[in-house]
Amino acid sequence: MYPDSAENLAVVLAAIADAAQETITERLRRAWPLCTEHDLGMHPREADGRLSWWCAGERRPSGGAHIRAAVGELDALLRRRRPNRKRRNQN
Repeated sequence: MYPDSAENLAVVLAAIADAAQETITERLRRAWPLCTEHDLGMHPREADGRLSWWCAGERRPSGGAHIRAAVGELDALLRRRRPNRKRRNQN
């Protein structure tokens, strides 16, 4: 797949996100990625011009559907921030 326009790039990114989700779900034998708020599997969906992980939280009494993170930025939600962490020297 070699996208020749921004529109095609979005299609390729969606296909990669779908394939990654399917592969990881099969390996873990459970939904992935999960919305930490609703404990539901999320799905890629375009929102505000960006491909994002969408949660269908409206199906639960605890809240409505929402965008959780842009595709490619999901790890930023899961990564712990450690402001006092010492950095290794990069020699």
